[in-house]
Amino acid sequence: MLNLLIALSRFLLSAWVGGAALFVVTSVAEQRSPDFGSVIRDQLATIRFPLYYVFALGTLVPATVLLGMAMVSRRARSSWLLLTTFGLSTLSCIVAVVDYLFVYQPLQELIIPAGKARDLRFVELHEQSRWINEVHVGLALLAALMICLVVLPATQEKQ
Repeated sequence: MLNLLIALSRFLLSAWVGGAALFVVTSVAEQRSPDFGSVIRDQLATIRFPLYYVFALGTLVPATVLLGMAMVSRRARSSWLLLTTFGLSTLSCIVAVVDYLFVYQPLQELIIPAGKARDLRFVELHEQSRWINEVHVGLALLAALMICLVVLPATQEKQ
């Protein structure tokens, strides 16, 4: 059971990091494309970003819960790597929620209706969002790398 919890955590953390990287690449391409005007770019952002946060929390929260469940196992209690991974995953979740509530939601209000002129508040929130997302995805990446290093002691066979 413990191995399953760790395997699922590895999958979910890796899925989030890969999904976030794909999201960033496609978002930057859309924003820089001359084929889209400001109205379309704003509309794309209001469609994409809610899904970004749904996927973030849909992978990070279960991964963190599974890591927490793994931590209660007698075999896993002494694993500092597992404990550190759990802490990084938890911190990444917290940062993502803070970003969503206090940066993304006010930022989204500034681009509705689509094509609205950008003011200084938009620029500030956009920079905060970029920095905060780098932090929370970076924490998740570090957790994904660390969980791959977790090796638990073998169970003792009954004689």
